[in-house]
Amino acid sequence: MKIALVNCLNLPEPDIDEQPMLDALAAAGYEAQTAAWDDDSVDWSQFDIAVIRATWNYFENPTGFVDWIDRVATQTMLLNPPATLKWNLHKEYLCELSDAGVPIIPSVFVDRYMSLDVQEVVGQEGWSKIVIKPTVSAGSFGTKSFDLSAGDGEAAQAFFDEMIAQRDMMIQRYMPSVDTVGETALIVIDGQLTHAIEKRPRFDDQDEEVYLREDISDDMRAFAKQVLDAAGKDYLYARVDVIPGDDGSMLLSELEMLEPSLFFPYSSPAIEAFVRAIEKHQP
Repeated sequence: MKIALVNCLNLPEPDIDEQPMLDALAAAGYEAQTAAWDDDSVDWSQFDIAVIRATWNYFENPTGFVDWIDRVATQTMLLNPPATLKWNLHKEYLCELSDAGVPIIPSVFVDRYMSLDVQEVVGQEGWSKIVIKPTVSAGSFGTKSFDLSAGDGEAAQAFFDEMIAQRDMMIQRYMPSVDTVGETALIVIDGQLTHAIEKRPRFDDQDEEVYLREDISDDMRAFAKQVLDAAGKDYLYARVDVIPGDDGSMLLSELEMLEPSLFFPYSSPAIEAFVRAIEKHQP
């Protein structure tokens, strides 16, 4: 079986999962290689499976990326499946999950070109510190935090006005737990929660700090299942990013089913589960 691990021509940062995936697939007897979604010279029909991994520039041309998904899906098997990838591309999926009963970080979504008074909205919501970011993004692109109680209102409005002219945006409450415990990334491979990573959120041009979480609570397992059941999407891999709310209960930060880092160097069982899951999807 010939497998493509799909990335992009110019990676904005190294993909720590790439070599473990290549090594594990080769050890299992498969022919695996990386191939860039934005490389027009790639013949995708030569692959039995193409696994979306580090397509981290897709937000620069989301329409082109969706067109690529539709085109390549006629030539090979895409994992995650096309419907899952396209659903997960725009962060308004959080609204759908919230409607299904999943607690999310308090958020306001704003369509491109819409005018909005940031201070008025933040005042109505009862927030003071906020995060403004695009609804189609990767990494920390276009993500900034502002403390309106410290006089950041004018800067927040200027940043929002600049960005909303280019793309859909969202405003979220900055959760105080970001500065204490941070986020937990729950990595799920083919329905199995394999490991968890503690993360400190990053903003424009910041590096990400990550640590392996030694234990995964039953509550975390139940929450990950709740989120994935509510999404109702087929998947090979998923990452459920959670953060404590004010009362300590879990809130969903993001459900990553497109191109998340899966932190394979931190978990040998996870990479083994990844290979087994691909084997199950052999065409």
